[in-house]
Amino acid sequence: MKQYLAALLLAYFRLLAQLQLKKNNPTIIGITGSAGKTSTLSAVEAVLKPEKNIKISYKANSESGIPLNILGITPRGFSPFHWLWYAVLGIWKLLTNWERYEAYVVEMGIDSPHPPKNMGYLLSIVQPNVGVFLNAGPTHAENFDSLLPSANTNNAEYLQDITKLIAGEKGKLIEQLPSTGVAILNANDRNVMTTAKKTNAHVKTFGTSKKSDIVLTKHTINLEGTQLTVSYQSKTYQLHFPHFLIPKQTTYSLMAALLVGITQDVSIQTSVTNLQKKFQLPRSRSTLLAGINDSHIIDSSYNSSLAPALDMLDTLQISKGRKLALLGDMRELGASTPAEHEILAKKAAKLCDEVYLVGPLTKQHMLPILESAAIPTMWFATAGEAGKYLKTQLQKDDVLLVKASQNTLFLEIAVQMLMAEPEKADEVLCRRGEFWDKQR
Repeated sequence: MKQYLAALLLAYFRLLAQLQLKKNNPTIIGITGSAGKTSTLSAVEAVLKPEKNIKISYKANSESGIPLNILGITPRGFSPFHWLWYAVLGIWKLLTNWERYEAYVVEMGIDSPHPPKNMGYLLSIVQPNVGVFLNAGPTHAENFDSLLPSANTNNAEYLQDITKLIAGEKGKLIEQLPSTGVAILNANDRNVMTTAKKTNAHVKTFGTSKKSDIVLTKHTINLEGTQLTVSYQSKTYQLHFPHFLIPKQTTYSLMAALLVGITQDVSIQTSVTNLQKKFQLPRSRSTLLAGINDSHIIDSSYNSSLAPALDMLDTLQISKGRKLALLGDMRELGASTPAEHEILAKKAAKLCDEVYLVGPLTKQHMLPILESAAIPTMWFATAGEAGKYLKTQLQKDDVLLVKASQNTLFLEIAVQMLMAEPEKADEVLCRRGEFWDKQR
């Protein structure tokens, strides 16, 4: 009965959202991928907002979040009473919300191959004209495990197979674009590029290959931030982002945004200028913060999966002192959980002088590898315990990377304890506000 009512409520919100969209008939720009969607959303906003009237689906990427966002409803809670109120409010918003916009930029996140948490269901809510496919990795792999034979015990093979399945589901966004649409694809990801042959839309690519439409030709990070050089149609463009250490994979979000701008008749020079002036990474996605004792913190505590975590470890190269990492569990990985934590541990052993761990998965799968590699390592049950210890350890010129999945770990607690200016935590850290204070 509960499932039936939930499905009925979702169908109701979907219908209201479709009717609401008809008021504007906007260009719909859909963004998907296993990592970097929110950063891409921010980059597209930076490129387009100075030139066009747009709507952005911030904090709304799911089967319920997207229709509520379209209607202009910001959820305040998720009790049965709240949902009843949203149902009533939905009709009111449909009658009174006449917000005007030319384009709707929507993050499309999937957790499962089954409705309503799959791409097929999201495409029944919105039908994008432009599709951005960033990457594919084994995030939320546990929900795809049932599609693979249980006899498959080879970790490397499993990771490849599960990634293909996830890419196939996310790739439906590209496959179902209209022939008049544009597919914007990561040329460096083979699973992403398989969709190029399955779409009737015009294909544009970004990456490091010279065959890409936008090419990353130089990427430099240091204590001053990130410097990029990209080329488009034989011309080069420079970008500098102070206070952010943008790993190479995240630069693809910026290039994708530049291509989105071009599809919306914003010149490449204007897009570059807007991106340079307006782009801000969402909180705790590789923000460079001043730490205690003249140390530095790379705050990437919002969330974690394998590919972004590996990339973030590379940012430790900026350190003039010790290279330190505070790493928490990577969650929702299914059968790939041991293999992915082991891969992360092996890279941390190569790059870090010391490693600090939080969470049961890191204790089980990472701690033994780091200890066997003779890397000074400590494990903590909570972020608070880790922060309390590190407060006695950080030295001048140390660089500490902080990264973990968001589920119950809350490593931003440790970041706040280690900031040189903790009074600014509400301005720069993730998961702020009364709701998250109760969760922590």
